[in-house]
Amino acid sequence: MFTPARKKLLLAVLVLSFGVQTGLVYSDERSEPLSAAAREGRALWQAYACQTCHQFYGQGGFLGPDLTNAASRVDSTRLISLLTVGSGQMPPLGFSDDESAAMAAFLREMDRPEIGRGELRMGTPGEGAGAQAAFERAIEAALGAGSSSDAGSGDGTDQDLAEVAAGFAAYRIRPCSACHFPFRDSPVGAPDLSLVAGSLAADSLDLVLADGRPLMGMPPPVPPLGEADRAALTAFLRFLEANREELEAATATLAAGRSLDWGALPWWEFP
Repeated sequence: MFTPARKKLLLAVLVLSFGVQTGLVYSDERSEPLSAAAREGRALWQAYACQTCHQFYGQGGFLGPDLTNAASRVDSTRLISLLTVGSGQMPPLGFSDDESAAMAAFLREMDRPEIGRGELRMGTPGEGAGAQAAFERAIEAALGAGSSSDAGSGDGTDQDLAEVAAGFAAYRIRPCSACHFPFRDSPVGAPDLSLVAGSLAADSLDLVLADGRPLMGMPPPVPPLGEADRAALTAFLRFLEANREELEAATATLAAGRSLDWGALPWWEFP
């Protein structure tokens, strides 16, 4: 049993240990990896509790899409619209131009290649990529080199591939990848996009691209697809079907050997 003197000594040791630990923690040199503009965006992210619905690198809520790579797939016009008037379940936040710019800077700096992409990819964009990043790299490579198959509606000319590229761009700036997985149906029931062009008649596909399928869980595309956008996206979907085996193999190769450097993840950012 401790005597009063020993109890006082033990308490003094504990207090001293706490003081030393506090000093070490607050004297630790730490460089801020975000720019001043991005820090303003981070403050808005925290003030509006965005992590309640959205994720960064798997950390956060599940009501909205993962925003890890939002800067790569959402253009500035769409982002401003989301931050001011909202969309679907996304409430209108009424951000000013300066606030929108700060949030854009924050999202852009969180989407740096040295940190990762969506599925905690470490390394260069073409090596060790997660499935979605590898899928996009495979398509970029196929479009850059030309395709051995036609684009589904033409004869594989540069003009056809330009339309496919436009459709790919339309796909990337919308949150399609939040539900659709490369070369397989997703757990939420979203179909494999490389097969839809062959399973739907042309007019049915155009109707889906225009209005979605709300009763089956697919909302109308946001931002909406005009006639030219729908034609380009249809060409992209036909391109996926015509080159499915080649693209699937390239995606698997790019995703092979994926490794994680947990030390490179910005844990300081997760609330």
